[in-house]
Amino acid sequence: MTDNNTEKQTLIEPNDAVNDEQKTVEEPKKKSKLLIVLIIICFLLSLCCLAFSFYLYKNTIVANGGYQHKVDALSTQLTTKIEQQNAKLRQSKSSTDKLKTQIEQLNLQLLDEQNKSKLFSADVETLQRKFAEANSRDSSDWILSEVEYLINLSGRKLWLEHDLRSSLALLQAADKRIIAMGDPSLNPLRRALLEDINTLEALPTRDIDGIVLALSGLQGRVDDLNVVGLEMPEVSDKDNKNVSGDVADWETNLNKSWSSFVNNFVVINHRDEPVEALISPDQAWYLKENLRSDLSKAEFAVYREQQDIYDLALKSAMDSVELFYDLEDRNNRQFYSVIKRLSEQKVSVSYPDQFKSAPLLSRILKQRVSKVFAIESAE
Repeated sequence: MTDNNTEKQTLIEPNDAVNDEQKTVEEPKKKSKLLIVLIIICFLLSLCCLAFSFYLYKNTIVANGGYQHKVDALSTQLTTKIEQQNAKLRQSKSSTDKLKTQIEQLNLQLLDEQNKSKLFSADVETLQRKFAEANSRDSSDWILSEVEYLINLSGRKLWLEHDLRSSLALLQAADKRIIAMGDPSLNPLRRALLEDINTLEALPTRDIDGIVLALSGLQGRVDDLNVVGLEMPEVSDKDNKNVSGDVADWETNLNKSWSSFVNNFVVINHRDEPVEALISPDQAWYLKENLRSDLSKAEFAVYREQQDIYDLALKSAMDSVELFYDLEDRNNRQFYSVIKRLSEQKVSVSYPDQFKSAPLLSRILKQRVSKVFAIESAE
């Protein structure tokens, strides 16, 4: 088989050589034509590509311009919308801030109202507790409160108004209220109250109105007083100038008659006491005004309870009446006796500084109140 194949190959080889030579001659021609065609085709293709590229470029530029206008318009619209949104956002933020501020104010008002309601609740509870305390007290506590009021009022009457009678009457009324209670535990209080009553009863009573009216009446009577005038002492008659009825004494009687006749021409009186000068009307007026001033001082001293000034003023008035007014006159003598009687009156009184029953009553009331609160806390 292999030998046959080799023979065939040897037969074919001369033909193939001829064909190869022809092919080698035709191939350069074909290649040159093909190259020219390819170059023309490439040139045409490049022209087409350039034309297409120019068309695409032109269309792209036009399209880009339109797109740019659209983008600018869209960006303008977007910017406007963004600004509007920002404005709305700012408005919403401001409204939100306002709402927050209003909410905070409302919260503060709510807290304030809650605090007020708590205070009101506390006040209501306090009132309820006081009402319960008032209901829990018995009548004796109210009577003790009344006794305390009477004692305090008595002190004001005594120390502020110096009204001894009203103060004593108020203490006696307080004693009657304690008796009406019938509580043996209050015996120390009543003992102290009775001591206060005895102390006030021991004080001297003063008739202020009577003294003032008497002094005012004396001032009105000053003008009716008689001022003492010139008092001439009696002439001392040492010689007996009476003529006797005995005839045997004719010589003595003659001498006496002659002496009396001679002495009538020049009269010389012998007085052993000095003669006081007369008081002029102006001086009498000064005396009366001075006396009236002393009585006015005594009247003011009565209102102010100044015993020393009262005594000095009446002593000065008594001395003036004794020295410058006629005590033999009935009106003057009665005027002097009234001043002397008024000088014995007491216008100032030393009052006690404090009632013994007041602190004891205060302590009793505190004990009872604390006892009531202790009972309520235990319940």
